[in-house]
Amino acid sequence: MKVLIAYALVITGIPILVGYAFGLILSMPVSLIVGLSRRGRETPFQAAEAAAKEPVAWVSGATPRMAVRDLIAHACLDTPSGFGAILAAGLLVHSFGLSPGAAVLLIVAAWEIFFTLKYGQSFRALFSSLAGMVVGWFVILRFLSL
Repeated sequence: MKVLIAYALVITGIPILVGYAFGLILSMPVSLIVGLSRRGRETPFQAAEAAAKEPVAWVSGATPRMAVRDLIAHACLDTPSGFGAILAAGLLVHSFGLSPGAAVLLIVAAWEIFFTLKYGQSFRALFSSLAGMVVGWFVILRFLSL
């Protein structure tokens, strides 16, 4: 019964939500630095235009002319989000006294792939998130094996 409850909680997408919150919190300092680096170099109109277009272009998969600092800022959101999602899923399964198997990784990755394909999101965001998941998977396995 514990197995059913643990995997049902993972399948509902709770770790994905926790991962997005985790990624948002960790990316705040990077976003602040990127925002401060723009001051004095862009007119208010250019800054407003970039703020309106860049996030949409990153998520939709368009190939905008983004500065390297903006690409890094977006990747710094997606990679910790994937890391946090797999960390939350692993700890959730572990809290039920179970060892997180490969199914946990596959379920969380399937959620990310589903959202990317269903809503036409960027593959850059998907690959950043999946990279964070892979790193998080090895961290959670190492952490729980102690």
